[in-house]
Amino acid sequence: MTVKLIGISENILRIKELINQVAGTGLNVVVCGETGVGKEVVVQSLYLKSIRSNKPFVKVNCAALPDTLLESEMFGYEKGAFTGAERRKRGKFEQAHGGVLFLDENRDMSLPLQSKLLHVLQGGDLTPLGSEKKVSTDTWVIAATNHELEHDMQNGEFREDLYYRLSTIKIFIQPLRNRPEDIPHLIEHYIKEYTTM
Repeated sequence: MTVKLIGISENILRIKELINQVAGTGLNVVVCGETGVGKEVVVQSLYLKSIRSNKPFVKVNCAALPDTLLESEMFGYEKGAFTGAERRKRGKFEQAHGGVLFLDENRDMSLPLQSKLLHVLQGGDLTPLGSEKKVSTDTWVIAATNHELEHDMQNGEFREDLYYRLSTIKIFIQPLRNRPEDIPHLIEHYIKEYTTM
């Protein structure tokens, strides 16, 4: 995995500074910004600069799955937990143990699933579907969203306690239209990348 955060704008320079300050802390981070601004690049940069960079990096696209599937995907399940569960499956939290779990578009979780996520973040353990045994997990959670979570929180669509638990550090990426000084550097980067392939 190689990623590069490109730009000289005040916003990008501040983000690079934050990455350097935060990567070694393990504090939960929310990366915010419009679709396409490079949130995943920031998340991967945090991971690569952290002491967890030799551990798993696991991504969950919260917007791509219905809630019931997302829950089993994140927390795993035991054999026989539901129809079709023919074997035990480790969830993404277990798979990311020691490393980073990237929750992409975390705002798309329902309130009940947000509550379960909060429980894991608070206690560091989870219970797979159909199991009575708790599983401990040491996972650095980094979330990303194109929503204004403060607004959603005020509207009752996002849990306030989860918001404060997730966004210990908040990194906001401005859209490119607000940082035109980065455009020549991006052009130069992509010209080099695609002419050397």
